[in-house]
Amino acid sequence: MYEAQALLSCALVYLIFVLAGATRTQLQRRRIIRERGCRPPPGLSQIDPFFGLDVVVQIFTSFRERRRNASLKAQFDQYGRTFQSQVYGTTKFFTIEPRNLQSIFSTDFDSWGVQPLRLFYFGPFVGKGIMTTDAAFWEHSRALMRPTFARSQIADLSAYDVLVEQLIDLIPKDGSGVDLQPLFARLALDSSTAFLFGHSAASLTQSSTVDTDEFLEAYNYGQACVGKRMQLPQWNIFTMDKRFRHSCAVAREYVDKCIAETLDSQQSAHSEKTKRLVLAQEIAKETDDRDDIRNQLMNVFLPAHDATSVALTNVFFHLARHPAKYKKLRQEVLAAGDSALTFEGLKNLKYLQQVLNETFRLNPSIGQMNRIALRDTVLPTGGGIDGTSPVFVKKGSVAVTSFYALHRLTDIFRTDTHLFRPERWQTLKPVHWSYLPFGGGPRLCVGQQLALTEVGYTTAKIVRRFERIENADPVLEFVEQWKLTTDSKNGAKVRLYRESV
Repeated sequence: MYEAQALLSCALVYLIFVLAGATRTQLQRRRIIRERGCRPPPGLSQIDPFFGLDVVVQIFTSFRERRRNASLKAQFDQYGRTFQSQVYGTTKFFTIEPRNLQSIFSTDFDSWGVQPLRLFYFGPFVGKGIMTTDAAFWEHSRALMRPTFARSQIADLSAYDVLVEQLIDLIPKDGSGVDLQPLFARLALDSSTAFLFGHSAASLTQSSTVDTDEFLEAYNYGQACVGKRMQLPQWNIFTMDKRFRHSCAVAREYVDKCIAETLDSQQSAHSEKTKRLVLAQEIAKETDDRDDIRNQLMNVFLPAHDATSVALTNVFFHLARHPAKYKKLRQEVLAAGDSALTFEGLKNLKYLQQVLNETFRLNPSIGQMNRIALRDTVLPTGGGIDGTSPVFVKKGSVAVTSFYALHRLTDIFRTDTHLFRPERWQTLKPVHWSYLPFGGGPRLCVGQQLALTEVGYTTAKIVRRFERIENADPVLEFVEQWKLTTDSKNGAKVRLYRESV
């Protein structure tokens, strides 16, 4: 009797405590909304206002029809630069307003995070690391990576040049059709493994001691599944199928073998030939936990590999459809001579930089990026009838930005934003936070300079070696393959011709 009364009393006290806390939170939120003049943004038209199941159907329909990026852009065209919807009971704020992006990615950085989202979605594939965590763990991971990506470590292109020459040797010399996408994937794999482990996977020469074909197949399938997981609630059971588990196991086993080769070898932390830091060895100085080492490296490998392979595929996808621009680029590279094929020299090839900028504008490797509110906060603008009022954001809400739509804002990038026109960059100076191919703020991609250098160097070497290019793809438009990245489903099918003797 007394025990029952005591339990009831405890339950009542707990209920009162919870209600008091909820009331206090609501009062605080109302005060912030009143003082800041917050107004809600336009709401996405949806039949199900709670779980947004009709919105979910639309999302997966756009995936199936390979127009997810275009679908998001159409919604921004209809509702404005900031709007909201309810999906799986969570409020999502979609925004491509530069002021809001500056707040989310930089000035209000501590209010936003990724770990509650990404650790679940990415965890089975890459584990804990720089991509999937926040706060102290993320800061520690980034500190581990920073020295390896310093200018002094990426300026020497001699080792990378060997890989590019191996790539060029695989391109038909007689103008036969070739899909460059799988070749660029192998180039990126060899470059990434050399950078991370101190030795290349040698997939371009087929001399690897491990099965690179199996790894790349598992890697691509794992990426695709992670992309789907990001569109489903965290309680879903549909993306942990047997093949996904197997792909994760294959990827982990491959990286474990690379780590073992690196750490069990007699190499010093600095290569005798290049004096280049080896990331696996640098991380091993901090921990002897092989799982932690693997996870940290997988978190770097994924963006490092994709930033190069996806971008190169997209560059040649567009150049093949614009042979006159290829010719113009080749003339610039030839005129500059060997001095241009250096870390600093590439930056002085103005038309090359315009081609890269335009490619990243039209087809950013990451089409969409999410952040979750770690506490109540406010977006600077987007609310109210005129879209200029601040927007209150509750803790647990998600902000979604589409770089694809952002890079097509006509008041910034001109009215022909759907066209590949590198020449726009002769005079174009996008307003701050309107051009973000590598993100921005403290979480700016740590490998940005490495990716830009590798993509620029590879492009310059190919256009110098081949006189002209033709499109070999009957499908002219870009068809998206949505994974974690947005790839070209049809690759980059081209014909390249050597200079006539």
